[in-house]
Amino acid sequence: MIRSKIAISTEHYYSCEVSKKIPIKISVLALNGPEGLGIVEALDRKKETLEEFVKLMKKSDQIIEFNVTHKTPTMYWNKVKHKLDYPSIHDSILESGSMTILPIIIENGIQYHNILSPSADSFRKLLGYLQERFTDVNIRALSSKPTETLQDFLTDKQYETIMLAHRNGYYEIPRRITLEEVGEELGIKRVACQERIRRAEQKIINYYVKDSLFSDYGFQ
Repeated sequence: MIRSKIAISTEHYYSCEVSKKIPIKISVLALNGPEGLGIVEALDRKKETLEEFVKLMKKSDQIIEFNVTHKTPTMYWNKVKHKLDYPSIHDSILESGSMTILPIIIENGIQYHNILSPSADSFRKLLGYLQERFTDVNIRALSSKPTETLQDFLTDKQYETIMLAHRNGYYEIPRRITLEEVGEELGIKRVACQERIRRAEQKIINYYVKDSLFSDYGFQ
């Protein structure tokens, strides 16, 4: 399984165009075919920005139906139904055999999707569809082990030590506990505690940094 975060923007696409024109952030929280439910926030915290968003959405020839279902001074809940002459970004993701983990975030003309692909082949197909159909596709993060937790790649002792250190403020600034004190809690010497934490930190860094764009997309 491959997890990716991809930023996608394209010309003449209603959500990209609207969010490019005014300072808003759209969070798409639910999808059912061409219908979507979401929340739009005014980044400048102005009511006029939200009112302009509604006007632009209703004027778009890609929008069949648009309703505001709830309002606050800086946020509108909305229901949208669109109609496109080509596959939508979300449809293209599904067509490749992948799926988006909601929410979809749209801001400054860009849609941000967190995507799960079942295999390297399906990810390549996903990337091909997106690059073929949309103007700009930028991979922000990529991982080949998206479902693992710390317990999956740390030893029991490393996990116990790193969690104890974190819980007691070792990673706060300033630190609320020393390595010696962590060691005392575990019944081990300071040097052994330091070694255990450093090995755990190395594994965590390797997982989240080295694997984030693994093998230059070679998936090896």
